[in-house]
Amino acid sequence: MPVPAEYKTVQARILAYAQEIGWRYVPRAEAEVRRGFEPDAATPEERARKASLFLGGPGRQLMTAQLRVHALDLPERTSFTAKDAR
Repeated sequence: MPVPAEYKTVQARILAYAQEIGWRYVPRAEAEVRRGFEPDAATPEERARKASLFLGGPGRQLMTAQLRVHALDLPERTSFTAKDAR
């Protein structure tokens, strides 16, 4: 019997739920463009180095405004790495 993978047991269910409540799925390629990935960089790390944490457009402005309304103490960042999460 095959071992369930994370996608089937976790990610697919979260994506289905998000779509049920009205969120729109954004394909990876579109998300990378909207976040400002560097298309000509050699490695994935270099492509994402200066990318935004959030998608561009009106959704970003709304989320930023909500974070400020709730006075969350979040640093201004244009990128995020696993090292920053520690």
